[in-house]
Amino acid sequence: MEDIKTDQAIGRAAAAPAVIQIIGRVAAPVTLTLDELRRMDTIDIADMPMICGSGEPRGRTGRLRGVLLTDIIGRAEVLTPQHNDTKKMVIVAAADDGYKTVFSWQEIFNSPNGDGVIVALEKNGRPFYQNYGAADLFSTRDHLTGPRHVHRLTTIEIVMLG
Repeated sequence: MEDIKTDQAIGRAAAAPAVIQIIGRVAAPVTLTLDELRRMDTIDIADMPMICGSGEPRGRTGRLRGVLLTDIIGRAEVLTPQHNDTKKMVIVAAADDGYKTVFSWQEIFNSPNGDGVIVALEKNGRPFYQNYGAADLFSTRDHLTGPRHVHRLTTIEIVMLG
């Protein structure tokens, strides 16, 4: 895994402000800039191995600092008119290249896994992407950490199944 990505390496314009949108089953879409995320409470995650879905090691993350996904979702008014709605909800995290990964609502808000799903703003004390300003999502408590690593997170979508 690279230390810090550059604008040229990822083909992005330095002037484009990085934002994360919360969409889907919410009263109104919420857009958060990286500056707004940096003002939220952050947590630190120690360097950990990145392991792909096949079990093959893919390097290490470095020390991460970021915001819990639960805190980010808390910025939106999620619509749950029926008592059991959250039992049928999933959270889809999407990257700017179309990559997506899924979490159940209960996994994030009702299990220890939720305490380890972060939107990482810094790696080893430096911004994740030097000038472009994107952030990555990590599910740090997964056994295989690679499959749910979302590079350049852009969208968090709350979806009701069925």
